[in-house]
Amino acid sequence: GVDQAARMAERWNARLERVFDYQLRGRQPLILYASHVDFEQTNIISGELGEGTGGVTEPLRRRIILPLAGPLADTDHVIGHELVHAFQFDLASPADRRPDEYGLERLPLWFIEGMAEYLTLGSVDPHTAMWMRDAVRQEKLPAIQDLERSEYFPYRWGQAFWAYVCGRWGDEVVGSMLVTAVAAGGVNAAIEQVLG
Repeated sequence: GVDQAARMAERWNARLERVFDYQLRGRQPLILYASHVDFEQTNIISGELGEGTGGVTEPLRRRIILPLAGPLADTDHVIGHELVHAFQFDLASPADRRPDEYGLERLPLWFIEGMAEYLTLGSVDPHTAMWMRDAVRQEKLPAIQDLERSEYFPYRWGQAFWAYVCGRWGDEVVGSMLVTAVAAGGVNAAIEQVLG
């Protein structure tokens, strides 16, 4: 289990370094639990973890915490997804700022979670495709500014956004979109400045 998780994390790290054109500062802590029940009882982070939580990445210390449970493919996806968050936190906290001054909290969940889903699942996902087909069929495809409303599940809608953006401009825009959104204080500025 642990050896496989380490190999998965190294593979994801290598891929994400290429996508973000960036190397994480320092070592990346990865804390694994033998089961989801053990994971739910962790005292590493505050708050309750429900059954639906696959993993967590701390903003300040950048520790990734997850259970080794379920199919290996699920564990691989969660490691990759949480490692995307580690890159996001690191990129959003330049070396000249304190780690608790990260700027991700100003960005919408669909932007952050959608990026992690796109980079780990790819541009074609059956769940996301189902949501998009249903919205088009009902003529309820939201505008970007609508995605912050609670009725739009951020993981699926955000993944669709990133699938479109990266399909049109390439994966190399991911890092510059993130850094620009953090620096400019919003997604709209990143869309205008990076994508034109």
